Amino acid sequence: MKRRKNNKNLRALAITLVIVIVMGVFCLADNSLVSTAVNAVTKGLFQVTSAVAANLDTASYEDLKAENEKLKQENAELRNELVDYYNLKEENEKLWKYYDLKKENPSYQIQPANVIRRDSNDDFYSFTLDIGSANGVEVNCPVITDNGLVGWVSKTDATTCLVKTVLSPDTKAGAVDKQTKDSGIITGSASLCDKNLTQLTKITEDNKIKEGDIVVTSGAGGVYPDNLVVGKVKEIKFNSYDTTRYAVVEPYEDIKSISAAAVIIDFDGKGEVAK
Repeated sequence: MKRRKNNKNLRALAITLVIVIVMGVFCLADNSLVSTAVNAVTKGLFQVTSAVAANLDTASYEDLKAENEKLKQENAELRNELVDYYNLKEENEKLWKYYDLKKENPSYQIQPANVIRRDSNDDFYSFTLDIGSANGVEVNCPVITDNGLVGWVSKTDATTCLVKTVLSPDTKAGAVDKQTKDSGIITGSASLCDKNLTQLTKITEDNKIKEGDIVVTSGAGGVYPDNLVVGKVKEIKFNSYDTTRYAVVEPYEDIKSISAAAVIIDFDGKGEVAK
């Protein structure tokens, strides 16, 4: 409707211009009567033309304003859709890291998360993740990256959880040498943590562990699922304090620089021994 009205106005404006040109031709003649008449008509026509032009400007402004508002709204909707897309893409990329682990262990329920802060007063590089009890996270849940076990949940609230790492002496995880089947306990040490090392303790005197062997969780205790990779054996050492042997283990993950991880909130066998 508005476009039809604009077309009529344009036609009126064109006719007006033609009449003005014709009148101008007559004005070239030295005829005062004609000149006076032309001036009178021309004055009226200019008034009509000005009114038409004003209507066109007003209509154009309102159209442009409405179109601008529509474009703003569409841009806002597209931005929101783009944010949702990137969030979903990031979530899928996080889950994809654990695809093989999930495929091999269908019972695992895994919650990916980001590291949001670190405790500068903790010598064993604990960190806080941006998921908590609202996501199903509980104390003692194992924490992993795509390179293996990195720690466990020591504290949680609705939206965050604190993770103690495998470098901490507070960690006590049953583990086994994948090659020799020698078993022991993974726990951290103040003398090793700064080198991104932990240790496999409580191993037998006649163990067959050797450098380069892979150490994985044993599943004993029901806190950690079995067969989670911890790291590789760096060397075998003798503890002069209690005359026992232990294996120095280097995690496959650089614990000090972790920026993202995942919590295993459920798995087959969870808590069985504790029960």
